[in-house]
Amino acid sequence: MPLTLPDGVVPNSAEAFLVDFGGVMRPFLGGPAQQINRMGMRLGVRFTVPPTVYADKGMALVSRLMRAKSDRLLVEWYQPGFEPGAVGAPLVAAAVSGGTTLAIKGMLPDTAVREGQFLSAVRGSRYLHSFSADGVADGAGNLTASIWPPIRELFLVNDPIEIPVPQIEGHVLPGEELSWRLSVERLLDVSFSVVESK
Repeated sequence: MPLTLPDGVVPNSAEAFLVDFGGVMRPFLGGPAQQINRMGMRLGVRFTVPPTVYADKGMALVSRLMRAKSDRLLVEWYQPGFEPGAVGAPLVAAAVSGGTTLAIKGMLPDTAVREGQFLSAVRGSRYLHSFSADGVADGAGNLTASIWPPIRELFLVNDPIEIPVPQIEGHVLPGEELSWRLSVERLLDVSFSVVESK
C-alpha cells in the first residue's frame, strides 16, 4: 500500500512537470534537428505545504516523506476550479499495453470529458494521464478516449480508472534533497516533489 499525507495536511501549491526521456538531436553543421522519442514519459509535481504545527501533523508528515524516498506516496492531482461531476464507475474496456487510446466503460451515459482533464488508471500502481481531446460517452457509458502521455503499462479489462479524483503515485524525487525548516513558532515548513515511479 502506498503512503498518503496525514489527514488534514493539504498542499497549498503544486507545480507540475513532465519527465521526458527523449530529446532533440541537433547536428553541429546546421542540418535539420531530429526529435528522438523514448518510451516512459511520466508526470511529477512539486508540492508546498503551508506552515504546519510540528507536534500536531508535522512529525507524521516528515516521517512519511522520508519513507517515500523508498516507498510510494499517493497524492491527489489537483485541478483547481474544475469539477468533473459524477462520471459513474469507469473501468478499462479492452486490454491495452501502449499507444494513446484508452477504451473506457462504466461511465454514466453522455458523460463529457475535456481536453486537459486528468485521470489515473490503476494496475498495481496508479498511472496518471490527461485526456488529449474532448470526448463524450455513448448511451451505454462507453468512451474511446485519446490520452497523453502514451500508455506504458499493460492495462487489463476491468482495471479501475479514477476520473473525479485522479491521483499521482510515486517516490519523493530521487536525487533531490528532502529538507524541512522548523521555526521558533514550532511550525514546520516543507516542500517536496513526487514523480511517478513507473
